[in-house]
Amino acid sequence: MQLQNINVVHGGQSYVGFSFLALPLAAALIVAAQQIDQAADVARRAVLGDSLRALEYERAAAEAKAFAAAGYAGAMPPSVQAWADAAELEPQAATDSIIAEADAWQSALYAIRAARLKGKQRVLKATSHDAAEALTDAAIAEIRESIAGVGNAA
Repeated sequence: MQLQNINVVHGGQSYVGFSFLALPLAAALIVAAQQIDQAADVARRAVLGDSLRALEYERAAAEAKAFAAAGYAGAMPPSVQAWADAAELEPQAATDSIIAEADAWQSALYAIRAARLKGKQRVLKATSHDAAEALTDAAIAEIRESIAGVGNAA
């Protein structure tokens, strides 16, 4: 968790360049929750890249699942064809690898969300700076662990 040079607005007052321990507890809790959100944002970008790439991945996954449901028969959907050509894979192997990757990043997104929400709720109930710091560090670690080896974070 970042502990120095913190900027936050709380209760109508701006705290600029503060250390975490020097903030009033209520402001420190807001900072801790914000840092958990930031870690989740970084983790999602590490897995998926930008939001347009996430859309591309969703489209590829949907096309691959539909192609698999059709028994891998007929013309390959464009997203599957692109991956099959790029990786020199047969249609079924390309389809299955797209689905496996989509399942992995979907699981990572759920894990990030769960760790983010749980971490923030715990932090906002903390009764000391030390407790908030420990809870924030634990949530950030859980978020980072949830993306190990997944998507662009691999």
